[in-house]
Amino acid sequence: MTKIFEHILIPYNGYSGSQKAFKKAVALAQIAKSKITILTCIEERSTFGLFKTKTSKKEVENEQKSITLEHEKLGKYANEYNVLVNSKIITSNSPSLAILEFAEKHNVDLIVMGMNRRNRYEKRHYPTTVEDISKNFNGAILILN
Repeated sequence: MTKIFEHILIPYNGYSGSQKAFKKAVALAQIAKSKITILTCIEERSTFGLFKTKTSKKEVENEQKSITLEHEKLGKYANEYNVLVNSKIITSNSPSLAILEFAEKHNVDLIVMGMNRRNRYEKRHYPTTVEDISKNFNGAILILN
C-alpha cells in the first residue's frame, strides 16, 4: 500500500496562519504516516540596494537563532503525536521561488499553508506567497484560512 502523502511541506513564518497550517499538517501526517518539513525563508535585505552591512548580517544571525528556537518548539509538538519533523531555514530574495525549488528538489507531495489577512491595496498590487505557490506548484496544496 502506498502512502497518500509521503512528504508534507509547511512554509512557516510564525504568523497565526502558518501556526494553524502546522497543526493541520501534523494531524494529516499522523494519519498518513508522512514526514513533515518546516521551511522558513528569511528575505535578504540589501542596504542602499547594493550590498549587505555588518549590521544586516547580525540581524540575520539573530533572526536565524529565533527561528531555530521556534522550529524546536514545533518539533516537540510534532513528537508528541509521533510525527517526524525536519526543519530548514533559507535566505532568499524570493520566498515563493525558494519554496517551490525546495519542494521540487525534495519530492514534496503536499504543501500546507495558512492565509493572512491583507488590506485592499496589497491584494490588488502584490501577489501573496500563497498565490504564487498555488499557481506554480504541480502537487497538492492545502490552504487554510
